[in-house]
Amino acid sequence: MTQNFIGQTIYVAEAYPSANTSAAFAALTWVKVNGLQTLPQLGVTHSMIDVPDLQTGFTSAVKGAGQGVDTTATFRNVASDAGQEDIKAAADSQAGILSIKIVDGSGTAQAPVSGDPVLYAQGIAHSHQPNQGDNASYEGFSVGFRQNAPTIVATEPA
Repeated sequence: MTQNFIGQTIYVAEAYPSANTSAAFAALTWVKVNGLQTLPQLGVTHSMIDVPDLQTGFTSAVKGAGQGVDTTATFRNVASDAGQEDIKAAADSQAGILSIKIVDGSGTAQAPVSGDPVLYAQGIAHSHQPNQGDNASYEGFSVGFRQNAPTIVATEPA
C-alpha cells in the first residue's frame, strides 16, 4: 500500500536541543505551525572525492564531508497562528535558530500520540518570502531551512 504525506504536521521550536538526540529534542517546547502545504526536505548530502588510480586507469570515489540539505517549506496564511509567527520570526532574525518536528500523528486533528513516528531536525531558518500576489494565487509564504545535523528518526514520547 502506498503512503502519502497527507495528515502530517510540523512543529517548531526557536531553540536547539542540548544534543542531537530524540530525548533532547523531546525536551524542547514545540508549537504547531498550521497552514502547511509543503514539508521541508530533510537529509544530508555529501561531497564526493575523486580518487584516480594510474595503475588501473579508473577513478573511484570516496564520501567526503556531509552537509544538511537547504530546503523550502510553504504555508498558506492562517490568521493569528503562533507557529507561523515563530517560523517567520526565526527566518527573519539574524541567528535563524530553529528546530523542526514532523509528526505523522494518529490523534484527533493529527495530534501526536505516544508512539507515533517523528522526525527531528535542527538548523537555520532563512529567506521568509510572502507569496507573490496575482489573480490566481493565495496569501501565504515560504521559509528556507538549512539543516545543521543529521535527522533524528524517533517516536512521540509518552
